[in-house]
Amino acid sequence: MSEKIYSKHIDRAKEILSKMTIDDKILQMSIYGNLNKAYAEFLEKGQIELRAGTFHNPTEEKNLNELQDYCLNKTKLGIPLMPATETLHGVQDKDATVFPQCAGLGCSFDREAILEMADIIGNEARAKGIRQVYAPCVDIPRDPRWGRLQESYGEDPYLVGEMGAQYVKGIQKHDVAACAKHFIAYGVPEGGINLAPAHMGEREMREVTLEPFKKLIDAGVMSIMPAYNEIDGEPVHGSVKYLRSLLREELGFDGVVVSDYGAVQMLHTFQKVASDDLEAGKLAINAGVDIEAPYLFGYGEKFKEAVLSGEIDEKLIDEAVLNILVLKLKLGLFENPYTDPERIKQMHSKKAVDLALRLDEESILLLENDGILPLDEKKIGKVAVIGNNGKESSPGDYIDLTENCVDFYNGMVNRLGEDRVLYAKGCKPISYTEEEINEAVETAKQADVVFLVLGDQAAVGGGVAGAAEKNKEITCGEGYDMHTLDLPPSQRRLFDEITKLNKPTILVLYAGRPYTLEQDINRVNAFMFSFGGGEQSGNAFANLIFGDKSPSAKLSVSFPKSVGHIPCYYNYKPSARGTLYRQHGSVEKPGRDYVLSSPNAWYPFGYGLSYTTLDYSNLTVEKLENGDVKVKVDVENTGNYDIFESVLLFVKALYAPVTPFVKRLRNFAKVYLKAGEKKTVEFTLTQEDFTYVDLNFKTTVLNGQYEILIDKLQCDLEY
Repeated sequence: MSEKIYSKHIDRAKEILSKMTIDDKILQMSIYGNLNKAYAEFLEKGQIELRAGTFHNPTEEKNLNELQDYCLNKTKLGIPLMPATETLHGVQDKDATVFPQCAGLGCSFDREAILEMADIIGNEARAKGIRQVYAPCVDIPRDPRWGRLQESYGEDPYLVGEMGAQYVKGIQKHDVAACAKHFIAYGVPEGGINLAPAHMGEREMREVTLEPFKKLIDAGVMSIMPAYNEIDGEPVHGSVKYLRSLLREELGFDGVVVSDYGAVQMLHTFQKVASDDLEAGKLAINAGVDIEAPYLFGYGEKFKEAVLSGEIDEKLIDEAVLNILVLKLKLGLFENPYTDPERIKQMHSKKAVDLALRLDEESILLLENDGILPLDEKKIGKVAVIGNNGKESSPGDYIDLTENCVDFYNGMVNRLGEDRVLYAKGCKPISYTEEEINEAVETAKQADVVFLVLGDQAAVGGGVAGAAEKNKEITCGEGYDMHTLDLPPSQRRLFDEITKLNKPTILVLYAGRPYTLEQDINRVNAFMFSFGGGEQSGNAFANLIFGDKSPSAKLSVSFPKSVGHIPCYYNYKPSARGTLYRQHGSVEKPGRDYVLSSPNAWYPFGYGLSYTTLDYSNLTVEKLENGDVKVKVDVENTGNYDIFESVLLFVKALYAPVTPFVKRLRNFAKVYLKAGEKKTVEFTLTQEDFTYVDLNFKTTVLNGQYEILIDKLQCDLEY
């Protein structure tokens, strides 16, 4: 946006602000969660008692349009509403396209596809009149027990930032504001329990969790949601340090800060830093929280009285309201706040469905394969789909299953025909009956190949409300954290009984987090994994299983061997994994670090199998006069399957004034290789890729010795 247009928005916003009462201002600083109830009042009274400047999750286009018309044309100030909703991997709407869950999208390492997906989501949101979306989630998960791990693009700051920036660009093309969340250090909760304190020093916070937000601010993200958590005793929603000094002053963010739902109230009820609602409101407004969700608590009646009495400086309220008005002006809401009937007709287009299929194919991981895959459909008779995720396969949280969603069972039926696909649920996510187990065993006996489809049931909309709505056994999602990474007892029992049959068995997990099956994985012939499938998940699985496409996904999150191996991520510090002793043990031969195991990941970041073989060669590095570094590598597909290969480039600093990482992802590329084809892949690294956070917590260029790492190749560099 040009300076001239932006200045025009500021001037107009200030003019509107000058006419507003304190009631008008506080109304703009709140979110109301029930548009349909508001519309019912509108029909009854012929007018609406406006409760907020933002409405969450409007569902009926007619209702929204009438309310917007009322606000725009029949109120004294003519300020439109800002409808908002969740769009983590698709708009939460029955007509929308459902894409794979975000951790799976990270496994695609496909920037272009994420941009294309966000373009579609933004267009579908705009069609429904949605003008703000609570996405992307760019947290860096550090504990796989955390139920929201699935919502991030992975454990690596560079990957998450790159994917999140593409999402922002695609969404905001349609005059829809993205809202990046959750600022900051939300993905490292104590014990893996949602909302728990983050134990993270300032340097680590800057090195790990800040990078994605920097990228999104550079990409122009219009709004940001703070994290629920506290850092070293300081809740983020009440922190001048994090929301004013760091976010606004240091990072230069000039958009709207939207509270997470109930987070201002939690300053009083949960974190105990505010003695009552007024104190919570004071903390939030001083920190720079512009909008409180999902209702007024901190910004309620006592807050208003404190502003009128001068106890709270009205300049703080004016600052917040000005941010909100400028955003509404940027989005064009004053000119056209309505739904778009023509765009609604275009929702769930063939282009969107095709992309959903492609992204699922690029997100599904092949983690083990003894040669059983790909299957030849002409050489097998019947297959059995067994397990709690065989039908209504989990799409991950913050999305609804729609009538367009193809689950694993129906993907097999679409491929083989109903007469060749047997089915038994076998168990629920947590509970089971002996009858269910017995039925599953008898069904599996009749098949030539068994697909054991297990894993999580995610909360639909986040939190308890989503679970209650569907009345299911929820194992993952917001507020559904685990003390273990083992299969729940029901699924463990089913796994044991089915694998006892010694049938050719392919384990398929739909799960929002890693599971630990290292000791049992040799009991199946192949292991495939989805972090949550999009609407074409069943068809995508079939395409990969029967060899139409080769699996290409690479893990965006490391899989630990057990809960005792947490933390488990690839970009650790040199002293973190027992490198001094190098005497990892086992039950057969006890050692050190650990006595009975190795601290290494079961499946590390970047791991993933395919049906082809690849050869990396000729890695070269050249430092240019402008300080950039050009990197080239040859990649050859030496197998029989075409593939989309993700080429990952890591940088390793050998020495630094503060301990360096063992390596850091600094670039990646998606390259299509036909069988037998060879291509040269080029990267450019900039000065930013050779920086560290120094002893004064400043990002500084690090001159010295480096290694550039791609696949199993390495090349030395003096920078």
